[in-house]
Amino acid sequence: MSALSKLAVQIALRAAGDLRADFLIFCSQHGELIRSRELLGSIAEGMELSPTSFSQSVHNTSAGLYTIISRSRVPATALASGASTFAYGWLEAEAYVSQHPSARVLLVSYDDLLPTEYLPYSTQKECRYGVGLVLSKGAAGYIALERVSAGTDDELPMAPQFMAWWLTAEPSLSLTADGQGWSWSRHAS
Repeated sequence: MSALSKLAVQIALRAAGDLRADFLIFCSQHGELIRSRELLGSIAEGMELSPTSFSQSVHNTSAGLYTIISRSRVPATALASGASTFAYGWLEAEAYVSQHPSARVLLVSYDDLLPTEYLPYSTQKECRYGVGLVLSKGAAGYIALERVSAGTDDELPMAPQFMAWWLTAEPSLSLTADGQGWSWSRHAS
């Protein structure tokens, strides 16, 4: 496993604990970019590609490895949506729970540092992070996500900012990424 896959799988295992999720969502803006870059370098040098490295370079690598390790046979999706990846993962979880009210969704958002040559194409401060959440329909309250007017794009990725907000008592969090505004808010039932 790459360092990124290890991070994502460890976060997923810790977040899920003994719970069995009904749906898995693995979100990464860049995915296995470091491994893909290594493969491209091998091609440029005329070297043979490693079948193992090639099979582990796809965007759903971490989701697949998690299902093997956890022996999970539930549906899984791998999602990438630019700087708004975490928000779209959250929407995917909300959609699943709205169709399956008793379901538990494991949402894992993670990324690694970008290789130097890709930094000019990023609009955010790059950092290594992993966030794992088990989402379900709650009886005591809920978190709502909605699109709002966009502000200035935030410099940090959404998932770590969401977790920092989650650990506070602030009623809402508004973020902008790729010119799209997102707002999470806490609501009592």
